[in-house]
Amino acid sequence: MAIEEILDEIENLMVDSTRVPFTNKLVIEEDDLIRLLDELRELLPQEIKDAAKIVSDRQRIMEEAHKEAQHIIDQAKIYGTKLTDESTISKQAQEQANELLSQAQKAAQELRNDSIIYAEDVFKHLEGNLQKALEVVQQGHSNLQQNKQNQ
Repeated sequence: MAIEEILDEIENLMVDSTRVPFTNKLVIEEDDLIRLLDELRELLPQEIKDAAKIVSDRQRIMEEAHKEAQHIIDQAKIYGTKLTDESTISKQAQEQANELLSQAQKAAQELRNDSIIYAEDVFKHLEGNLQKALEVVQQGHSNLQQNKQNQ
């Protein structure tokens, strides 16, 4: 079950629970709430592992982009060197090498930027999910404390 589904079930549990007359308190089935909180606890480590994998993937993508950019740069330098050996087209060769170098650097920068944006989006989504889960857990804990005090 996904975190969002567990949060929905906790919310439904609260909505469907009996209200204590003349108070702002709810009577919640403790076993149901504890079961949902346990499921939430089991899922959170997986969400954290998923986030760590995303960070790892991001790092790998950035390293691959850097290697590819370096390879393109090296190829551009080799190509540029070969062309400059021929005196009649040396100027053209230098321009082409510079263009290839510029394109490679631009492509590498775009790959880096895209991977950072992707990782930021995933972290924002994960942060929102974790914040919701924390709020539900805190509310559940607060409700249990209030129920305990009312007994």
